Amino acid sequence: MDKRILLTAASSMMLACGVAGLTPAAASNPKSCAHLVNLSLPNTTIVSAVKIPAGPFLSVPGTTTTAPTCSSDIASPNLPAFCRVTAQVSEPSAAEPITFEVWLPLFTWNGKFQGLGNHGFAGTIEYSDMGPELVKGYAVAGTDTGHAGGSATAWMQNGQQIIDYGYLGIHEMTEKSKAIVKAFYGQAPNYSYFNGCSTGGKEGLMEAQRYPDDYDGINVAGSANFAQIHNRVQYVWDGQSTFGNAATPLPLAKLTLVNNAAIAACDANDGVADGLIDDPLTCNFQPSSLLCSSGQDTSTCLTANEVTAVEKVYAGPRAKHKEIYPGYAPGTELGWGSGAASTGPGVSTADTFFKYMVYNNPSWDFKTFNFAREVPTTDNRFSTLLDATSPDLTAFKKRHGKLLFSHAWNASTHTATRSIEYYDQVVSFMNGGKNNLHVRDFAETQEFFRFFLVPGGAGSKAPSKYDSMPALEAWVEHGIAPTKIIGHHATSGVVDRTRPICPYPETAVYKGSGSIDDAQNFKCQKPLAVINYFKKNGPPLDDVF
Repeated sequence: MDKRILLTAASSMMLACGVAGLTPAAASNPKSCAHLVNLSLPNTTIVSAVKIPAGPFLSVPGTTTTAPTCSSDIASPNLPAFCRVTAQVSEPSAAEPITFEVWLPLFTWNGKFQGLGNHGFAGTIEYSDMGPELVKGYAVAGTDTGHAGGSATAWMQNGQQIIDYGYLGIHEMTEKSKAIVKAFYGQAPNYSYFNGCSTGGKEGLMEAQRYPDDYDGINVAGSANFAQIHNRVQYVWDGQSTFGNAATPLPLAKLTLVNNAAIAACDANDGVADGLIDDPLTCNFQPSSLLCSSGQDTSTCLTANEVTAVEKVYAGPRAKHKEIYPGYAPGTELGWGSGAASTGPGVSTADTFFKYMVYNNPSWDFKTFNFAREVPTTDNRFSTLLDATSPDLTAFKKRHGKLLFSHAWNASTHTATRSIEYYDQVVSFMNGGKNNLHVRDFAETQEFFRFFLVPGGAGSKAPSKYDSMPALEAWVEHGIAPTKIIGHHATSGVVDRTRPICPYPETAVYKGSGSIDDAQNFKCQKPLAVINYFKKNGPPLDDVF
């Protein structure tokens, strides 16, 4: 392992993140924390503003041991002293205010602001994601997006609160938080960033699409659920295909069987056997290869019904032979448990969404869902409020914003293929709606928007740990566009594999010598496999290629 890679990455992070020693003068003499309760902002009440002394993360009242879910490895960091501001934005038609918090470093501010995204249906402030970014020197903010409690459902029948969750809550948090930063330090942040994954990734894309002036840089850090409606339709499809109408559940033992076979069939496609499927689009694994022969022990193979169930989960939901949402990629099978091997309609957000937001009927049964009829109806009601799928990022590009988007191939809640489809749609839009894309057509989009696919394989040494914020900072602040991000895998806290994560449509290719666990022995290369896949199979918009 070449330790220079890790040292260089660590040094870059220190320089980019404004650690102690790079503190702006304004941060050494901030206004009184308590004074902020008197700050007047439109429709906003400053509920409290208190100093929190330096100490362990868990010493902050209200925080929990939940590990951060986006880019950082730091679960419970020691925090610097900071001013903790709690505020609420009120709207007459909403049953609850938009509650948000801003954490302001007292002595280590790097001159920057960072908004943090949510997960699931929000309802909580993601303190565990805020803490590691506060350690870097950021003034950080998080919000519940306008309703309290991650499992609450009453808000789903309030039109204003749906809007707040869909897009307005993050915008309100951002505007008010930057005003609080300015009031506290006596200057506006030099740069503003957004950082989110899952629902937070959708929130980041929504900011770029709807409010392009809010942030200089947006980090969509993995598995963004930006096509929320169709993603939930996917869970219903998986449920109907397995333990629902088909009555063919896929227990973990069968999913392990399929996973082992998929990796065995496709691991070496990239030229190196390393337990990873670097590019599942090149994988031609057929579940029918596991079909039980006469008299075979069914624990070692798939029945005909199980083959059909696996094929449907791979295919994803369809209606009238057209894709609604892409299915899971080969290599993700061990993560199917909540969607294909349990006793309900996949991840619980699908059940909650349709029961309480779409139909307002707690007795709704996923097995009755008609994809051809009910998907268009649901789209017409909610897509403009919840989905961040517009390919028009012209305004964000014009104001010189930068968007760094990453997605892990082994993600088993939000499929990486859908992120590829979206990126291709943006490229097509930026090229005037061009139907037949060539690798060179990606250049204009890559000037401001770069997409990174993380190789993976459930249970493998996938280099799925990485912090893309330093790369985004270098791009925004110094014009250094990221040509790769170094990902790593660790066992018992010790890094035992590093790999370059490449900007799509490039993939990491082994140079032919040296350790396969060392990133320096790989290079990013432009393949045609990805584009050829979509030419053959077609994304939702048939004219993207």
